[in-house]
Amino acid sequence: MRERQGMNTRYLKCSVIFAFSLLMGGCAAGVSVLGAAASAGLQAVGIGKPDVPDAQKPPREVPLTLYAAPNLNAATDKRPLALVVRLYTLKDATSFQQAPFDTFTDPSREKATLGEDLIRVREVTLIPGQRYTVKEKVTREAGALGIVALFRDPAQQRWKFAFDPAKSEKSGIMIGLHNCAMTVTGGTVIPADQGLPAQQLNLLSSVSCG
Repeated sequence: MRERQGMNTRYLKCSVIFAFSLLMGGCAAGVSVLGAAASAGLQAVGIGKPDVPDAQKPPREVPLTLYAAPNLNAATDKRPLALVVRLYTLKDATSFQQAPFDTFTDPSREKATLGEDLIRVREVTLIPGQRYTVKEKVTREAGALGIVALFRDPAQQRWKFAFDPAKSEKSGIMIGLHNCAMTVTGGTVIPADQGLPAQQLNLLSSVSCG
């Protein structure tokens, strides 16, 4: 008889503990649901957590591929040579697009021209026939990724381009570098002048050096 009473007591204790666990679990779930609903309600009226500033977000990783042709930087004398390519991270592309070629051969003039738009600049030296591939890290504050090829005898309007990093992040940027001009086969180019007709940037048929 005493053994049966002991079993009943243990059963009762286990039942109470089990019921208490269910109750606490239900309370936790209820609190979670209520918290989520309250957060959604606050955000709906503009009182919720503010958006994370662009400066605090991780940088974009824009795939960049540079193809150096066998006639790289050959200009008009047909002698292929190494080529310096500069990559500019910019807040805005306007001053970059308006700057003449000589601006990018003089560091002090370049800095003065680009001013506060310039976030970062780095350069890559390519040799004929080389392929250069990288995931370029571009801060979220940047509105443009500028690319300048310092050709010996640059073709007009084909030695620099500005790309939209947000729109180019998935597709990647693909550039060919030739005797005096660049071709573009991937990425979203920011037009230098909205009034001019779009060029076929993947072709060299209309290009002349100098």
